[in-house]
Amino acid sequence: MTPNVVLLNGSPLRESSVSRMLDAIAAGASSAGAQVEAVFCTDLAVRPCIACGPDATDGYCIFHDGMDRVYALLESAHAVVVGSPVYFDTVSGPLKLVMDRCNCITPLRTTAAGEVFVPLWRRTRRGVFVTAHSSAHPRDLAERSVRGFMKWIGARWEETLAWSHEDNESSSVVRAPELLERARAIGARLAEKPARKP
Repeated sequence: MTPNVVLLNGSPLRESSVSRMLDAIAAGASSAGAQVEAVFCTDLAVRPCIACGPDATDGYCIFHDGMDRVYALLESAHAVVVGSPVYFDTVSGPLKLVMDRCNCITPLRTTAAGEVFVPLWRRTRRGVFVTAHSSAHPRDLAERSVRGFMKWIGARWEETLAWSHEDNESSSVVRAPELLERARAIGARLAEKPARKP
């Protein structure tokens, strides 16, 4: 079966350092035989999560918008790569909207034991975080948020690829070819190595 690698790009810029690293991962995965689907979060029309509570719907969400495609892609994903610059110590707003709306993949359900979170998907997907940040704004809180998100959607975080820079150039990662080569290697590995058993 052809592995599906899904890229969630939270960068607002198509030529940003985050986008370039994601492109390199996509190239590595494609060259290793994976099918790659890239989602630009800024292109999605997505309503914010309204915390609708337990047993809100039998489907993923009470809203039907740009997230319907995202749910379908994530459900069939072999690996999920999340990319974002660091904004106010966390991920970008468009990506955060997507992450919040994935709350329904491990929804709150009413059971005989009370209200509990019930994962709809087994934790078989592989996960990687890609980020770019200035040396004055560390990535640790953004990474923590993404790692929590991955757990919620049935993915296991494996590593973070980070471009820490001093400049204010949106695509300065091109000056670090070794990082882009590492990104291509990550993509190839995500395509070739099987997902872990739950």
